[in-house]
Amino acid sequence: MNGVAEYVVFYAPQAVQAKVARWRSMLIQRLISTAVSTAIGGAVWYFFADQVGAFGPWLVGSALVIGLVWVIVSVTGLLMARGDAKDVVTGPAFATTPAGVWVAGLWLSWPEIGAFRATPSRLGRSPRLRVEGRDGRSASVPMDYLTALPANIDSAVRALSGGRHWIDLSRLDD
Repeated sequence: MNGVAEYVVFYAPQAVQAKVARWRSMLIQRLISTAVSTAIGGAVWYFFADQVGAFGPWLVGSALVIGLVWVIVSVTGLLMARGDAKDVVTGPAFATTPAGVWVAGLWLSWPEIGAFRATPSRLGRSPRLRVEGRDGRSASVPMDYLTALPANIDSAVRALSGGRHWIDLSRLDD
């Protein structure tokens, strides 16, 4: 960072770790639920073969397929949460001064900034706060894991840039 930060926003690693723990717990629950449902379907087919008849394999198969779909959803969520966790470290994520802005290790003075925008989340990932320099350099941070709300950050950017810059939050409405 150049100079003394007037407004600093830190990462909130406990929030991303909680999300990872939630997805891990859901995955374990889905695995247990799939095993129990498949076992119950198999037991019904075995003990009541006369009543179930040709529907038995469908009973077991449907329990297994539905369970596996939920396992895949949980694994995907866990992998995305772990991907977000790689971006979240202890320390500052964003800082702004009357001279410029620092985002995830990239310092840009106000004249060097081309765009400030919020990019929407995709597939359960966190929306990102992105700064783009006029020279092509860019940096972004996940907004769900910051210690300040996007509107507060936008207010700080507007105030410290003298009204020359703001964060385009319109894409978050999509």
